[in-house]
Amino acid sequence: MEKWTPIYNEDKITTPGLLINPDFVNDNIKSMIKICGDPKRLWPHIKTYKMEKIIDLQIRNGISRFKCATVSEAKLLCNTKAKHILLAIQPTKKKLDFFLNLQKEYPEKKFSTLIDNEITLELFVKSSISKNQKISLWIDLNTGMNRTGIIPDENAFNLFKQICYTTHLNFLGLHIYDGHIRDSNETKREKKSNESTKKVNGLIEKINNVNSNYDVILGGSPTFQSHSKNSNVFLSPGTTLLWDARYSELWPESPFKIAALLATRVVSKPGPNLLCLDVGHKAIACEMKLPRMLLLGLKKSEQISQSEEHLVVKSIDSEKYEVGDVIYGVPFHICPTVAKYNYAQVVKNQRLVDCWKIEGKDYMYSFEDFDRKLLS
Repeated sequence: MEKWTPIYNEDKITTPGLLINPDFVNDNIKSMIKICGDPKRLWPHIKTYKMEKIIDLQIRNGISRFKCATVSEAKLLCNTKAKHILLAIQPTKKKLDFFLNLQKEYPEKKFSTLIDNEITLELFVKSSISKNQKISLWIDLNTGMNRTGIIPDENAFNLFKQICYTTHLNFLGLHIYDGHIRDSNETKREKKSNESTKKVNGLIEKINNVNSNYDVILGGSPTFQSHSKNSNVFLSPGTTLLWDARYSELWPESPFKIAALLATRVVSKPGPNLLCLDVGHKAIACEMKLPRMLLLGLKKSEQISQSEEHLVVKSIDSEKYEVGDVIYGVPFHICPTVAKYNYAQVVKNQRLVDCWKIEGKDYMYSFEDFDRKLLS
């Protein structure tokens, strides 16, 4: 696993624990840049890792624009040298208040967010006027994922016109996330991503007749390589920074390395061929059925049950392990796995060398920001 193991001082590792290899993260950043040709084309999402150290690694490689999903992540980006912060989730009033406060507090940075409906437009107009701040917006388009966004039809064009004709709002462009395209075959994935993007052509033509000075942010990690061939768009991968078992299966020909592992220890051997590990629901993303991680070194293993603190594994290799031994695993979904930890344990040259705080894991970015006066 790219010289991850053995970790020579693994007695120092806390389990269950998230391990990060910064050299592999940096390799992944360079692969992202190689695919798109220019770091200025990248607008990566930080929701996967939520760490200032990893943001800094990208900034050193020439990346200056970032997407985030929470106000806590936005606050984290404010503490870095990021130049443009896009809150890539349409904010409701409380989040919008936080976001506008950040915009006022950090005037040297550019801020923007998403919109897909007229009710939110009305909220943005009222808030921008009351706070005397301009809000920069991307119209979030639904090209088939059916999670967020407005269908790229006449309604989307009308929303564009309303933004343009409102003094306190600033139209930056179109935002398209096509995470529903997940074919393992690269050719099929590219074909579907191109077909999905074509749905926007009519809207783009109408907008160009009014205003051609705007940008397009397109795709995520699954369609990153496909959209990289379109030199006129920003690209927005996220999971590419750490990678995981699910994406390795989806995109086996990718250049990305597994830059994060989970470390777990054997805490019991309750029966023949059985190992109980200390990695329960609280330590790994558990929205999918078992298995939830790829265990390294365990042949013909079956993850048979998991509870809050435990994972029971059946394996013919069980006799090779004693209580206290460390086993490493690759999560199938790294993004929500990272959010379960306050710190990542840093491994370089097969040794545990440091610990990085995961600053952006909370939804409320500061305890002090909770105003108790509002409850009275």
